[in-house]
Amino acid sequence: MMFRNRSDFCTFFALLALVAFSLSCSSCKKNTDQLSLQNLAPEDLSPRIEWALVSDPYVACRKEARYDSDTIASFRKGEIHEIKGNCTVFVDEGTKELWYALGEGWIPSRSVRVFSNKLQAENAKKMLK
Repeated sequence: MMFRNRSDFCTFFALLALVAFSLSCSSCKKNTDQLSLQNLAPEDLSPRIEWALVSDPYVACRKEARYDSDTIASFRKGEIHEIKGNCTVFVDEGTKELWYALGEGWIPSRSVRVFSNKLQAENAKKMLK
């Protein structure tokens, strides 16, 4: 690009600087979300403890890891529970299903999403619809 005189060059450079400055300012915004670790217990971030976020609207919690077992509690979508254990159960011929123990009882894995710490589960809970 050729400029006829020094004034044209200065005008072009000033406009270019103004555009660059306005683009850099418009892409910045203050993040008002604060990460609060003060309310978390050490086990909430422990890598050895997994957390279950209930993803179904209603889940029956069973006394044993099978569908014909007694219902001892129920969970609602968005609840977060610590996983105490798991087991694989044969449902039909050759079909296996994973169940999680959530302290109160057992629920099938298809009803929850599993996270490696409670903070991740709480963030995912905000995204549930």
